[in-house]
Amino acid sequence: MVTISSVLAEEHAATIAFSIKQKTADEALIEFAEQAGLTVIFPYNKVRHTIANPLQARLTVTQALSQLLAGTNLTARLDEKNHVRISVLPAEEPSNWLSQWFHELTAAQDDLLMVPMSDDAEMVEYIEVKGLRARTSQSVSIKRDADYVLDTIQSLEMGKFPDQNLAEALQRVPGVAIDRAEGEGQFVTVRGFGPQFNQVLLNGRQLATDTLGRQFSFDTVAPELVSAVTVHKQGRADLPTGGIGSTIIVQTSRPLALRGLRVAGSVKMQYDANSGKTSPQASVLFSDTFFNDKMGLLLSYSDYARHARIDEAQIDGWVVNTNVPDAQLDRPVDTLYVPRKYDQRVRFEQRHRQGATLVWQYRPNDKTEFTLDYLGTRYNIDSSATSMGHWFTSSNLENVITDSNGTAVRFSQRVGHATDFHARSFNRDTALHSAGIALNWQASDNLVLDIDLSGSRASVDDPQGEGDALSLIGYLNQSTFDHTQGNILPAISHFDAANPAQINAEGVVSGVQNYLDPANGRAHVMLKRGWQIEDTISQASVDARWHPPGQAISRLDGGIRIARQSKDNERRDNEINGLHCYFCGYFDAPDLPDDFQQVFDAGDDFLASVSGHQTIPHAWLRHDGPQLFAYLEDAAQVDLSPVRRGNSYQVTETVQAAYLNISLDYAPGPLLVTVNGGLRFENTQVSVGGLYEPLVGLEILDQTELGQVIGSIQQVHQTHHYSNWLPALSARIAWQDNWVLRTGYARSLTRPTLEQMSPGIRYTTTRQGGDLRASVGNPALKPFVADNFDMALEYYYQQSNYLSLGVFRKYVDNFITIDSQEQIFSGVTDPSTGNDPLKADALDEIARFAVAQPFNSETATVDGVELSAQHLFGKSGWGVQANLSAVSSNAELDKTDINRKFALTGLSGAKNVVVFYEKNALQWRLAWNYRDGFLQSLEQPLSTEPTYVSPYKQWDISASYALNSQVSVFIEGINLTNETVHKHGRFSNQLLLVQDTGSRFALGIRATY
Repeated sequence: MVTISSVLAEEHAATIAFSIKQKTADEALIEFAEQAGLTVIFPYNKVRHTIANPLQARLTVTQALSQLLAGTNLTARLDEKNHVRISVLPAEEPSNWLSQWFHELTAAQDDLLMVPMSDDAEMVEYIEVKGLRARTSQSVSIKRDADYVLDTIQSLEMGKFPDQNLAEALQRVPGVAIDRAEGEGQFVTVRGFGPQFNQVLLNGRQLATDTLGRQFSFDTVAPELVSAVTVHKQGRADLPTGGIGSTIIVQTSRPLALRGLRVAGSVKMQYDANSGKTSPQASVLFSDTFFNDKMGLLLSYSDYARHARIDEAQIDGWVVNTNVPDAQLDRPVDTLYVPRKYDQRVRFEQRHRQGATLVWQYRPNDKTEFTLDYLGTRYNIDSSATSMGHWFTSSNLENVITDSNGTAVRFSQRVGHATDFHARSFNRDTALHSAGIALNWQASDNLVLDIDLSGSRASVDDPQGEGDALSLIGYLNQSTFDHTQGNILPAISHFDAANPAQINAEGVVSGVQNYLDPANGRAHVMLKRGWQIEDTISQASVDARWHPPGQAISRLDGGIRIARQSKDNERRDNEINGLHCYFCGYFDAPDLPDDFQQVFDAGDDFLASVSGHQTIPHAWLRHDGPQLFAYLEDAAQVDLSPVRRGNSYQVTETVQAAYLNISLDYAPGPLLVTVNGGLRFENTQVSVGGLYEPLVGLEILDQTELGQVIGSIQQVHQTHHYSNWLPALSARIAWQDNWVLRTGYARSLTRPTLEQMSPGIRYTTTRQGGDLRASVGNPALKPFVADNFDMALEYYYQQSNYLSLGVFRKYVDNFITIDSQEQIFSGVTDPSTGNDPLKADALDEIARFAVAQPFNSETATVDGVELSAQHLFGKSGWGVQANLSAVSSNAELDKTDINRKFALTGLSGAKNVVVFYEKNALQWRLAWNYRDGFLQSLEQPLSTEPTYVSPYKQWDISASYALNSQVSVFIEGINLTNETVHKHGRFSNQLLLVQDTGSRFALGIRATY
C-alpha cells in the first residue's frame, strides 16, 4: 500500500526524468532523492530488505513514488520541512518469547537516513546518519551497492571522523597499511603498493603533494574537515590514472546536502605521555542555506597542536665488504656487514596544523548546480633533537666478531674514533591549497554534464636547510660495540672511560678522562640541508552521463581531462666545496666556551621498553645548534648558509585524457547483473630541467672525509612523452539481495618516480679508502603499467552484517632498478692514495666513482587475498568489525644475494579488529591494528643496503557520553601499550632504528546544533 499526501502532489506536479534500476528500497530511495532533488528520510534497517520497482520514465514525484513503492509495505508523506518521509506499515509482533528474543538479537537500530540530492551514488553524503552503528551500516550499504570493488569510511557526524588522522582511519580498511612518522600516520600502502602507487583525489580532483615525489601526506589534512574517504581498489575508465594500488577519494561536506543552519564544534586537550605536556585542539563547522535551500555556505576550521618527545636509537647504515683488516676478523666471511655509526637521540617536537574549508553552492533550478570549494592547510613541525653518537671507520676496527651471516656483532675502535654530541633539526613547514569550481547541468531528460576547473598547490618552505640540519661537538675517543647478547639494542661501552693518551689526526695527544666534561669539546661537521618544494596542479574536465532510451544500455559515460603538474624540488645545503667540513678535525681552534654545553639526562625511561636499553648511554652533552653556528661563523668569518645545489630539478607533466564507459543492466531470473566496459586514453608530455655540477677535484677534509671541489654550475633540460590505452571491464552479479559477486580486469598506470628523474648528478659519498659514489636520474623513465584482475564474493545477512572474500592479481611492468657503472671525471684524483695520505701528490690514483642510475627493466606479479566481516548484535548495542589481508610477489628480496637490485617494497599483510558499543548516551570503540614486517626501502640513509620494518601492532580506544542531544564529552587513547617502531637491515640484528613515540590521551567536549 502506498499513500501520497495531497500536499505532496500539489507541491511537486512537474515531471522529472527518473532512471532507477530494480534494487533494494534503501538504494532506490537514495537514487530517488538525488534525481528528484528532494530530501528523503526513511528507517534504513526496516526498508533494507524490501525490493523496490524500477523507474525508467519521466514522471511527477507522486507518480514516481507510487510506481517505485507499488506492492511494498512502504508509505510516503511530506512533513512540515518539505521532506519526504517513508514509513513502514505495522508488522505482526513476534508470537512467543523465543521469537521475541531472536527478533531483539538480530534487529538493528531503526536509524533514520536523511538522503539529499547528490551527483554520484558512490559519492552520496548521508548527513543525518549518526553514531558508530549507523556509520558502519552506511559504509556497508555503499560497498554493497557499488559496481566496483571499494571500501569507504564515513564521518560519524558533522566534523567528527572515527580516527584522529586520515591515514589511521584508512588502516582499518582491508588491504590498507600505513607508514607512521613519529607516531602519526602519514603514508598509505594499498594491496602491497606503497605511497607513490596510490592516487589521492579531493572531491574527484588530483591533489598536489608536499613530498619530493608523488606520495601524498595524509597528516596534512585534518580529519574534521572530511566527510568521507573511499578507497577504489578496482580500475575504472572514468577515474584519473596514477594508482596501481588504489585511487583514494577524499570528500568534504556540502551545505546543500546538510540544508538549514548546522553548527558543530569540539574542544579537547591531548596529553603526550613521553613529553608530559598537554596541548589544545579545536574544530568548528558552520553551514547554512538560503533562498529556499537554493544557496548554501559552509565554513569549517581545525586547529591541532602536539608537544611530543620521541626517543630513538639509530644506525644510519650497514656498509658491505669494507676494508676491515683481515687480521682483525675472527673468521673469514663471504660478505661482511659493518655499522656506519651508532646514535642515541631524543627529539622534542612542536606540531601545529591549521586547516579550513569554504564551500559555496547555488542551485537556481532543479537542473543546474554550481559549487565553489576551497581547502587549505598549514602544517608546521618545529623539531629540536639532541643525540650522542660514535662513528666507526672500518679500517681501524679491532677484534671483530661476526655471526653466521657475516654481520659484525662485536668490535672495538681506538684509532680515528670520536665521541660526538649532535644538535639536529627535522623541521617541516608545509602548506596545501586546493580550489575549484564545478557545474552540474542536466542538459536534457537523459543527459547530465559535469564541468570542473580546479587547481592545487603544495609547498615546503625551508630556505635555511633546517629540514635536516646538524651541528656537532666531539673529541677523539674509543668505544666497544657489542651485539652478542641477543637484545634489540647493541651495547656501547668504553667511551665513558676515555683514554687520555688518545692521538688526534695531527699525531697530538688529545684524549680526555670524563666524557661529560664540556672542556673536551671541539667543533666538527656543521651541516645545513633541506628541500624547497613547490608542486602545482591545474586541471579541467568535462564529463557526460547519458541514459539512452530503451533497455539495452542503461548508461553511457564519457569525458575529457587536461591536467598540468609542475614539481619544483630545490635542494639547499652547505656541502659544496666541503664548506660543511670547514671545522672538521676536532682541532683546538676555535675554542668553544664551556657553557655552550650542558649535561642532558634522558631519564631512566629512555627506551625502557626495548631490550638492551640498560647498555646504552642515558646522559650526554647537549648544545644549541643555531648558537653554535652563529659563534663559529663569527669566529672564522665564514658563511655556512646553504645554497641551491645541482641535484635541484623541476618536472612538468601535461596529461591529456579521454574515456568512454558503457553500463549494461539486465535481470536474468533472480539475478541482477551490471556490466561496465570502458576505455581510457592518455597522452603524457614530460619536461625535466635541472643543474649539473661538474666535479673538478677532491681534497682531504679530515681522517675520513674527502671534500668535493665543484666547477661552474650548468643548466640541463630534457623532454619525453608517452601514450597509453587503458581498458577496463567489470561485472557485478547480485542474487536475492544477499550475495554479490564481482569480477573485473583493468589496466592501470603509475607515472615514474619523480626523485629518479632529476638530470643532474649528485656526489653522494666521497670518503678515503676509495669509497666514492654518485647518482644521476633518468628523465626518460617510463610509467609503471599494471594488468589487474579482481574477484570478490560478498554475503550480506541480517541488515548491516556481512562477510567478504576478495582476491586479486597484478602483473606490473617497467619497475625501476638501479644500475651502477664505474665512471671517472677528467683530471680528478683521490688525494688519500699516493705517497702522502694527508694531502695530494703526484702518485695519487684516478678517482673512480660508482655512479648509480635508474632504468625501467623489471616485471613483477603480486597476488593478494582480503577477508573482512562485520556483525552488529541486534539492539544490544554491540558490534564488531574484522579484516585481514595477505600479499605475495615473485619480486621479494633474497636476503642472501647482495647483488640483487630489485624487489617490491611495501608488501605486507595486515589485520584489524574493531569492537564497539553504542546504546543510549554511551558510545565506545576499541581498535587493534597489526601490520606484518615488510621491506620499506632498497636503501639506507648511509648505505645501499635494504631497510626492513619489523611487525607492528597498536591499540587505540575512544569513548563518549551524550549529556543531551547536542552536547557530549569524550576521551581518546592512542597507542595504549606504548609500542615502538623497529627497523633493521638485511638481517634482524642489523639495527637501523628503534623509535618510541609514547602513548597519547585526550579529553574533550563536543556540541552540535
